[in-house]
Formats: sequence, C-alpha cells, structure tokens
Amino acid sequence: MESEAKEIKAGTSLTVVLPGLGTAGFQWFYQSTNTNCVEVRPYDHAVDTFRQDVGTSNEEAFVINGKAPGHASVTFEQRRIWEKEGQPINARRLEITVT
Repeated sequence: MESEAKEIKAGTSLTVVLPGLGTAGFQWFYQSTNTNCVEVRPYDHAVDTFRQDVGTSNEEAFVINGKAPGHASVTFEQRRIWEKEGQPINARRLEITVT
C-alpha cells in the first residue's frame, strides 16, 4: 500500500474523501497510530458542508484533526463489515505530520 504524506497545523483539520461502495455493502474503516497527535472522525454531513452531485455514488468522508505536534499514520480500509478477514477491496494510508 502506498503512503501519502500530509502536513497540518495543530488546531486545524484535513478532510479525506474516499470513493463509496455502500450499495455493495462496503464501508471505510480507519486506524490511527498516534491518537495523541491526531483525531479521526467521520464527516458529519449535518454539521460540515459537503456537496455531492445528484446521481453519483455517495462518497465517504473523514476529518483528521491535528491535536498536538507529532506524527501519525492513518490507514483507511474499505471492506464489508461482516468480512473482517482477508484483504480489503481498497486501502489508503496517510502519513500525517502535525506542526
């Protein structure tokens, strides 16, 4: 899996938009290596502004908040909730540096 480096400042956030396959039973799950440095949460469509076009697949979005200076790896995996074993259908890793 390839990694993508991102840098954010403490007190700011980064929105990550991932392709959705909800109608096929897939959803994105995440893990973070350093919860003291970053906080990851699902994007709250009721609070946050996010525009999706009519007639397209629903994308899934997450917000990574920079809590304190440091480094964290955040891994996203797309899989069916009942298929916990085996390889995910999609994966993305972000190497986050908080300054």
